[in-house]
Amino acid sequence: MRQLTATIVAAGVAFATPHAQASPADVFGLGSRHAAQAGAGVASVDDMAAPLVNPAGLARSRGKRLTLGAQGAFANLHINDRRTGLSDPVGAIFGLTAPAPLGGVLADRIHVGLGMYLLPGAIARIVARFPDEPYYPYYQGRTERLVIVPGIGVRVARRIEVGLAANFLAGLGGSLQASEGPTRALEARVDEKVPGVARVIAGAAWQPLDALRVGLVFRQRFEVPFATRAETEVAGEPIDLDLRAAGQFSPMQLAAGVAWLTDATTVSADVIYARWSTYAGPFVEVKSELPLVGPLAAELPAVPWHDTLGGRLGAEARLGSAATLRGGYGFETSPVPALQPGVTNLLDGPRHTLGAGFGLSWSRGRGKRVRVDVHVQTQIVQARTLRKSVFAAGEEGDGFDGLRDEVTDDANDPATQGAQISNPGYPRIDSGGQVFSAGLTMEVEL
Repeated sequence: MRQLTATIVAAGVAFATPHAQASPADVFGLGSRHAAQAGAGVASVDDMAAPLVNPAGLARSRGKRLTLGAQGAFANLHINDRRTGLSDPVGAIFGLTAPAPLGGVLADRIHVGLGMYLLPGAIARIVARFPDEPYYPYYQGRTERLVIVPGIGVRVARRIEVGLAANFLAGLGGSLQASEGPTRALEARVDEKVPGVARVIAGAAWQPLDALRVGLVFRQRFEVPFATRAETEVAGEPIDLDLRAAGQFSPMQLAAGVAWLTDATTVSADVIYARWSTYAGPFVEVKSELPLVGPLAAELPAVPWHDTLGGRLGAEARLGSAATLRGGYGFETSPVPALQPGVTNLLDGPRHTLGAGFGLSWSRGRGKRVRVDVHVQTQIVQARTLRKSVFAAGEEGDGFDGLRDEVTDDANDPATQGAQISNPGYPRIDSGGQVFSAGLTMEVEL
């Protein structure tokens, strides 16, 4: 059954999502200016990253600006002695900001923007995991998608801005039917729908002093749903499977930030709360109807995901009119439980982020300027060790709380004595490592 389920899940996903490259914009930042400051900027962002960071910042953008660039990442994460990475995380950045073509009292008050991370050959990669599979849920599966975030920013008063954006992608739903044809070969029919998924990002900013601005942003929970019903008929007997999962999960977030502004420097500090405790997990839910057996449902482990808190500090130092230095540091607690004595092997730890970057700008004539920014970033995942425990015979407990001996002890067979466990994390599993990213963006005034 496990192999059959995995086959149908893979088939359903393959029809909607061909093999994709990773899109690290949500995890590492959108564009070099933002990523170089370790993601800080709720109160200071004013470029094409604003729809994702704080759409109110669009109201402070000036003129029409086009941004092009590239960004990529490399993972040095460990599962015991084995290194695991991301799925070719390289892609292109596209951004645009412009004032709304309005006159009168609305002139220069409303600005629109678009931030995108473009994958080379696909839209997204959605992988529903087996419960015992060792992997890093913060990086592997969340970062592998196209990012499309359009937004609008409005200056409602001289020192107050508000903004609204939408985090957009497609979902997946439908059915897969298979039965024996005239030649007794298995013939299939697939009917899949890909409805859009849009989630709100809302922000505000207030500048009580010339040198001080505060910002607040709300990001709605985001995930890409996957639902397929597989109706299979073999030798005249129906075998039906109802498959449901969700990929590309990002929790509901609240972020507050302050920015200290001078002619030579901008210092930004953010605090972020993320509600991971509502996450159902990356596992595929399977319900089935089998001949002579009736309805069956797979039991998934109840993982107690933790809400997280994080802080980010970033700075920009302008060296004259042409050059800018940037740097930043961030810290975030882990949503993954540190104790997992049972079936799950979800790997993670508290994260430290270090960023640095450099920018150059020059005039291309007629008062229009070009700015090129580069950045490097390192995320350090603190080491953790998961240790498993085995339930005693007859002991009650959920699959998350412990493992069970998979072979009944037979006094006449020494090979059955003791705990027979196939879980890949038994008796312990070590994790930790680093994830590196780098990129370049070019912004052109139009």
